[in-house]
Amino acid sequence: MIEWIIGAALLAGGLFGTGKTKRPDTSPASGPRQDFPAKVTEWRSLWEPTIDRSRWIPKSMASRIVARFPPPQRSFPWFGGDRFEQELLAEFAAHNVAYLAQQKERLKPFFDTVERNPLTDDQMDGCICMDDAVQIVAAAGSGKTSTMVARVGYAIHEGLVKPDQILVLAFNRAVAEELQSRIDARLAGLDGVDAVTVKTFNAFGLSVIGKATGRKPSLAEWAEPGRDGAMIVEIIDDLRSSDDKFRHDWDLFRTVFGRDIGSWNEPAQANAYRDGQRGILTANGDIVKSEEERMIADWLFYHGVRYEYERPYEHDTATEHHRQYRPDFFYPEIDLYHEHFALDEKGQAPAHFGGDYLSGVHWKRGLHAEKDTRLFETTSHEIRSAGSFARLAEELKRSGIVLQYDPDRQTKGQRPVTTEQLAATIRIFQQHVKSNGLSRQQLREAAAQNAQSHADRLTRFLALFERIANEWERRLREVDCIDFDDMLLMAIDHIENGRFSSPYMMLLADEFQDTSRAKVRLLKALLKSAGEEAHLCVVGDDWQGINRFAGADISVMTEFEKVFDHSTRLMLNTTFRCPAQLCEASSAFVQANPRQIKKTVETTNPYAKRALHAFAAETQALALARLEQDLQSMYDFARDGRLNADGGDRISVMMLGRYHNDEPPGWRRWKRRFGDLLSIEYRTVHSSKGLEADYVMLVNVVQGMMGFPSQITDDPVLQIAMPEPDSYPLAEERRLFYVALTRARRQVRIYTQTDSPSRFLSELARTGAVEIEADGGTLSPCPKCGAGTMRRYDGQYGPFEACSTHPRCDFKRNLSAESSGVSTPSHRVRITHPISAGDSCPTCGDGLMVVRSGGAYQPFLACSGYPSCKTTAALDGGTEGGAIQKQTSRG
Repeated sequence: MIEWIIGAALLAGGLFGTGKTKRPDTSPASGPRQDFPAKVTEWRSLWEPTIDRSRWIPKSMASRIVARFPPPQRSFPWFGGDRFEQELLAEFAAHNVAYLAQQKERLKPFFDTVERNPLTDDQMDGCICMDDAVQIVAAAGSGKTSTMVARVGYAIHEGLVKPDQILVLAFNRAVAEELQSRIDARLAGLDGVDAVTVKTFNAFGLSVIGKATGRKPSLAEWAEPGRDGAMIVEIIDDLRSSDDKFRHDWDLFRTVFGRDIGSWNEPAQANAYRDGQRGILTANGDIVKSEEERMIADWLFYHGVRYEYERPYEHDTATEHHRQYRPDFFYPEIDLYHEHFALDEKGQAPAHFGGDYLSGVHWKRGLHAEKDTRLFETTSHEIRSAGSFARLAEELKRSGIVLQYDPDRQTKGQRPVTTEQLAATIRIFQQHVKSNGLSRQQLREAAAQNAQSHADRLTRFLALFERIANEWERRLREVDCIDFDDMLLMAIDHIENGRFSSPYMMLLADEFQDTSRAKVRLLKALLKSAGEEAHLCVVGDDWQGINRFAGADISVMTEFEKVFDHSTRLMLNTTFRCPAQLCEASSAFVQANPRQIKKTVETTNPYAKRALHAFAAETQALALARLEQDLQSMYDFARDGRLNADGGDRISVMMLGRYHNDEPPGWRRWKRRFGDLLSIEYRTVHSSKGLEADYVMLVNVVQGMMGFPSQITDDPVLQIAMPEPDSYPLAEERRLFYVALTRARRQVRIYTQTDSPSRFLSELARTGAVEIEADGGTLSPCPKCGAGTMRRYDGQYGPFEACSTHPRCDFKRNLSAESSGVSTPSHRVRITHPISAGDSCPTCGDGLMVVRSGGAYQPFLACSGYPSCKTTAALDGGTEGGAIQKQTSRG
């Protein structure tokens, strides 16, 4: 139901209400006070003729009345125009409540037949509400296109606007064609419906320029989506050939700085595992503990510096309680040790490192001083600041090392970011810069203000971007063309400056979550041009905002009510697609990001079987073999009549991957083999948006650079070009995973690998949404970090389990106690994911999490089985740095 009209009765009995009659005031001031109701009545008589109470009264009407017809004044300072406006809003809201119910009843035949299925109550709200700016937040599979078509039909049917006064804008050509087709088919009986304008934003912008100037501009063919990336690559190649400095700066960025190193105060995400070690893979093939160490190692590798990572210190330091000291880097040619300390500008370590880290720093410094061994230090603050490697380069040169930078050096491990990948980021960044009208100075200021950022990387990126963007603009001028971003900005300028007068009184925009700031400016300009009676309705789902690579800005969806005055948000909460289990699991998953709009999705799908499955295999080949086995089982069931298609003659199966490269090699063979009963296709998740199938198979859902979530997308550098950055980790990848989960009408099956399950899959397992089936049992989520899964190992002192994300998460537990049904941790455990008092202890499974406190320590949660189980957590989902760290240090 519409949010703002719920409070219609709150001001009943107020200024215009029917409150109880009061005794006449016989005080000296009674005369003026008794005259006030008469003044209000007279004031109402002035504006009442301007109100059409046979229609919806938009929110802005209250402020318009107060502005045009100044209300009578009263001597109270708190009683002014604002109070009158509030009273009018309440009065009009009450009118709209009654009008809404009346229209639903009167037009039931229309709403039942305008689309193939009768409209839901929420969909009818979306048709009838004619506030100034209406935002319809539509859950996946909730019939948003039906609502848009019905809204157009309702407006024409009721004579609210003429057909040629309706403009429908779509994100791309395919969506525009679908909307046009649906309008033509479903509204064919309405006079003049063929005059409704349906265009893409780009096509409409081009038409505006043509009408305003009498001459349509030429669009550069190489700037079109799908071809623009190739032009960026060509520009880069040309600049590398003609400018030695650019070539060096580009190659250095691509090989060393191309991958973001994350925030200083957040744990690194491992992307490699070898010989019992999990961490970050370097170009030299080493596995290091942090992205900062990876960047240092890559800088050394590409400069030809020989180093050894964590070689045992030349003096024996092992004791009963401590293992042998292994400095981060050792340069054997000059006998120099190099320690990289995770310290900020104040010399403090990240909270998640624990209280012993600083004492370790002091111990290492003291040890080198005692043993008279050469030590070179870098810190996180230094390595993230401008000129980060200058001091290291100077020290190596002074010691006799010759630096020879070679960007083409053959790697033994992780390959550098490719020119194509980096060019794609440049192009996305350029689109956001143009869309938001940002100057170079504004970009530099945004980079400088970016807290916890890698300042050196941002500075280097901006310098490269400016050179490439300048050449892009030069080439446009050379052929007298513009690009799509210029086209929108030019169209906006013509509308804002009156060279184009909008005839459109009703605007509709689809896929609003994929809209850029420039497109929002276009909509606002059209509303202003058409006058105060114009209406806007946008439809979209911020949970499905997955097109930032095309310049989309999700904040225009989440901040809609701040961007458009007198706005109303409606919800389409009922999906016709996904079964209940998928609705619950996917909704909880995507709403882990607090910036997403909250909604509760219900479903009409009666499917009652388990709708979410996950399977883990030792290798990708075995995972695909399991997928083929599942297809065979489905085929056999369909052949035997135990599995039927809901519509059509075949059961639809959609295989989805994060990348084109995830396409199973044998899927076309499966398509031929099972094709008489199963309709099988492969798509990337991006291309699946808007589609659905009976069964969805998600392949290669693993953790890694090319996994899901991808670790090469969502580059944080894009944030400095966006007015409302989304700092939640992997925000767009999370929304993309939500899209994948919501394509199925029956089941989603997820295929992963036992040694590298996706952190998203581990999260689903931790929340109980799915069990990850593996040979011999199930993979259990790590009770400490919640991102990894527990793996069994055979150690010196017997079998034990450890988190798959080690060393990022150091949780492990012995298995020797399993005969008694209890697994206890081998050390203290701090739970980082939300947990509440009374929950079962996720470590031992026997105790409950209870509130504890003592002395000067803040209250915290601890397992009731202490001291046999030493699990703690922050109280009430707070940060764990204070209370938990203090408790841990108590010994």
